[in-house]
Amino acid sequence: MDWATFVLILVGGYVALKLIGFAENRGRIKFLGLMGLTIAAVLFFIMQTTVFVSSFVDSASVASISDLIFEWGHITCLAFVLSSLAVFIRESKPVFAQFPMLYTALPLLIVLSYFLVKDTYALKNWLITIYQGGAITVALLMYSVYTYRRKQYALILTGVIILLFSHVLYWYVPDIQASYGWSWQLLMAAGMTTVVLGYEKAEKAVITAQEN
Repeated sequence: MDWATFVLILVGGYVALKLIGFAENRGRIKFLGLMGLTIAAVLFFIMQTTVFVSSFVDSASVASISDLIFEWGHITCLAFVLSSLAVFIRESKPVFAQFPMLYTALPLLIVLSYFLVKDTYALKNWLITIYQGGAITVALLMYSVYTYRRKQYALILTGVIILLFSHVLYWYVPDIQASYGWSWQLLMAAGMTTVVLGYEKAEKAVITAQEN
């Protein structure tokens, strides 16, 4: 049993349910940002589930379908995460400095751009590495500023840092997949859980401040 993947399935489902709850009764802008993250979490859950199921089925066709779902789910998931971050960045700016809402959908175009490299192993891995690193870097910078302004965002920043370590382990530590693949998976699970718990904490702090 691939227990690390099973943990990611549980975490993906938990994060998706939490984000669905957060999206309720929110303003239009925040709703759009949260729905993008929710879609990404649902896709992540589906990806990990197909990987887990295929590990029990000795079939070339099942493995091929699983790889296809994982590959396109991965790139689509990243596109929605980047789009959601763009929404949150826009929301954080004063009204006069906000860029048009249409621009927040531009990261979704990376799904189309992926068609150009999908048959080239080296290029598509390079592209995914950049997109993953870009999403984590943007989140790291954004929540560093948020944490500097308001300490309630510190837990979200901690989660992003954990995700950064997971990213580095997967892409930049040789042979990590062969012997210690579970290490980056558990870090990813911990990072995702910490981020969503941090968001819950930040939301409660904002609501408490408004009530007072």
